[in-house]
Amino acid sequence: MEGYIAGIFINESSRSQGLGKALLDYVKANCSELSLQVYKKNACAVKFYIREDFAVSKEQIDENTGEVEIIMNWTK
Repeated sequence: MEGYIAGIFINESSRSQGLGKALLDYVKANCSELSLQVYKKNACAVKFYIREDFAVSKEQIDENTGEVEIIMNWTK
């Protein structure tokens, strides 16, 4: 969605096989900037995006869930 990643969802049985990275690499090849929001408690996702060179820009509370979410950005 124009530089915003709404989510990457991989079936649990297919995780850790490089599918998420492949999808992200495809998007990175076609965009110069990306942003996303991820729940802080989703430590695996946070770790994945940091490993893929996303930087944390801020934390905030999701008004709908009350959960802490992290806003992350990537620039080519």
